[in-house]
Amino acid sequence: MLDCKHVVDELSNYLDDEVAAALRQEIGAHLGECRTCRALYDSTRRILRIVTDSRSFDIPEEVSERIVQRLMKKIEP
Repeated sequence: MLDCKHVVDELSNYLDDEVAAALRQEIGAHLGECRTCRALYDSTRRILRIVTDSRSFDIPEEVSERIVQRLMKKIEP
């Protein structure tokens, strides 16, 4: 099974349906088992829905990078 770091690294591709079927299945299985990654997935999906529905702003890359860094600190042992 995948670890949290791998899931976080692939989360954007997973949400965009840009991963191979086998990897999609592994990520889905991990999300079913890991509450932390599932919460990250749900939150990210909701944020994307809000942003795409409103189309009112772009998130600067440095903000996105800071968010990812904070999330990685929370899931690293």
